[in-house]
Amino acid sequence: MARIDDMSRDQLSPRQQQLHDAFLKSRPRATLTGPFAVLIHTPDIAEAADRLVNYYRGNSKLGRRLIELIILLVVRDATVQYAWSVHEPHALQHGLSQDTIDAIRARKQPAFTRADERLIYDLVTELLTTKTASTATFERAKAEFGLDGVIEAVTCTGLYGMIGLVLNAFDVPPQPGKPLT
Repeated sequence: MARIDDMSRDQLSPRQQQLHDAFLKSRPRATLTGPFAVLIHTPDIAEAADRLVNYYRGNSKLGRRLIELIILLVVRDATVQYAWSVHEPHALQHGLSQDTIDAIRARKQPAFTRADERLIYDLVTELLTTKTASTATFERAKAEFGLDGVIEAVTCTGLYGMIGLVLNAFDVPPQPGKPLT
């Protein structure tokens, strides 16, 4: 990382070591990288952020395909290299088409074949552009996903906005893969 030194596990406090081990247990990496390599310096924030990230990974009512769509839209909007490099493969694995991913990468509206993806796209791009949701978009999303689903979509957008700011502010480099430019 360019703006913060990597810390080995033995340089961490006992609480940070516990968090370090928990983060690596839930992520397929040999070393702590990405936002949690930064956030671990403030354990209370790291722990809370990890709980939210893990909720979206495994417990979301929207499902992982739509969560990954939200993440890609948010990180593309802010050109978050690291998060894109991690989440593009997840998006493919969880059912987003390569055409959809490529369109988002190119900052174009995808030609959606699934109505739920189009609705998430509309909601998230509206949130990113106007910082709110119009009554029409909110009501469409509520009718499709329920109140819980709208809350998940909005809070996931905000969480990955925060994660993107951390990654960009601390200049965390991407994982190997297709660059996001």
